[in-house]
Amino acid sequence: MNPDTNSAPSPVAESAPAPAPKERKSRAGWLAALFVLALVGWMGSGYYYPDQDQTVEAAKSKTREPFKVEAFASRAKPVVEFVAAEGQVLPDRTTPVRAKVGGTVEAIAVKKGDFLEEGALIAKIALADREAQRIQAEAELARRQGEFDRVSGLAKRGYTTAAQVEEAQAELAKARASLAAIEKTTGDTEIRAPITGTLDRFDLDLGEFVAASAEVGVQIDNDPLTVDVEIAQQNVARVRTGQSASVTFITEETRQGTVRYIAANASSATRTFPVEITVPNPKRDIPAGISAQVRIPVGEVPAHFLSAAVLALGSDGTLGVKAVDAENKVTFHSIELVRAETTGLWVAGLPESLRIITVGQGFVSENEDVSVIEATPGEARGEPSNPAITPPEAEPAAVGDGILDDEPTAEAPATHPETATGSVRAAASPSTPKTVETAALNEPSDTSDPKAKSAGDGPSIQLLQQRLRALGYEPGPVDGLLGDATREAIKKFQRDNGLDVTGEITAKLANALFATDTAGGRR
Repeated sequence: MNPDTNSAPSPVAESAPAPAPKERKSRAGWLAALFVLALVGWMGSGYYYPDQDQTVEAAKSKTREPFKVEAFASRAKPVVEFVAAEGQVLPDRTTPVRAKVGGTVEAIAVKKGDFLEEGALIAKIALADREAQRIQAEAELARRQGEFDRVSGLAKRGYTTAAQVEEAQAELAKARASLAAIEKTTGDTEIRAPITGTLDRFDLDLGEFVAASAEVGVQIDNDPLTVDVEIAQQNVARVRTGQSASVTFITEETRQGTVRYIAANASSATRTFPVEITVPNPKRDIPAGISAQVRIPVGEVPAHFLSAAVLALGSDGTLGVKAVDAENKVTFHSIELVRAETTGLWVAGLPESLRIITVGQGFVSENEDVSVIEATPGEARGEPSNPAITPPEAEPAAVGDGILDDEPTAEAPATHPETATGSVRAAASPSTPKTVETAALNEPSDTSDPKAKSAGDGPSIQLLQQRLRALGYEPGPVDGLLGDATREAIKKFQRDNGLDVTGEITAKLANALFATDTAGGRR
């Protein structure tokens, strides 16, 4: 055997251990794959196996409590409805004072502003030659009387004819007529009061020459006064002649009057009906020509007294309130405005009793289950802490804005029409000392319409649109949006009521809208 061959290792024997590294690499790859699978499984375990906290939170979300709202129990009360309008006070009579004959003024017995009884002497015009004419006429009458007596005596003795007697009698009658005419002319030189009233205008001086039939002054009778107003066409059918009316003058004095006249034909320009109310003024202490607000009671309606803050919009844009039923589900009720006062609104169209949501109405929707917190009795009486104002202890038949008789009360009985005051106009004009609550145009709204929010809240704009329409102004659809039609209606109302014509909602506009009334109709 060749030693070289025995000593040199064979190639096969030397390469036998080579497979060991491959085995280590294969084991490492498997380990890496297992690690990745374990990591993926661990990460996915959160999806397939949620932890205990997540399970508890999900259970809580499924059993979440209903939204909490505050509500108060409201009960309707009989409230007198009024047709309101604003107009001008006119005197009963305005009569000119005239001179019957021409001549020079020689005496003046009164001065401007005096109260004169009918027939009182005002001034005298100089007689001039009228006295001489009267003496001459009297002498002529005496001569003709003597002539007639002489002829009559002769006729009885048969010495004259019947024709001569008739001629003498005619001349006597002529002389009498001439004297009577001169005497009447002499009497007409005295200027006397044609009626009982105040001498309002008097332009006459001593020595001034006055022409025959010239007007020298004006006399005014202020008892009774007449208030001219215009009633909107939709309200005129509710007014009757003979009805009692409460009239509040710009002097802040209130008197009771009577509807005397209702026009049978509407004004072609405004579609309103002229109406006259007579007001007794025995002391003549109320002047003519001033402004006055008229309220005519036309019936009773059950209504709730609310703050404008509780108003909301329904799903169809209707103005109303949100309430809760016996099962604590949210209900929506549309409303009709009866009257506005300084502290709230009287609204109709609601059930006789219901629980009205006062806090949280903007966060709940109809048919939603809610948790109700009842308002405290003090809040239900209308304390400032609660926007819903309902005075339970006062149940007047006609709750007005405090303008009643000499001593107004909030509990005036319904059987006395003279206590019926107030209307949708609780004074923003100078004719009454009160002002309308402007919260109706400033309260926050739950509407999400950006147009409505840009000009005011939806419920208040819808209330404004309803009021404009009631006064005879067409604001377009009552949708709670301040569109072009509503702005045009606002401009017309501002123009008719002496406001700045801007087409924007302002406090002055809110006050005038519920005045007016401003009210009662467009003029």
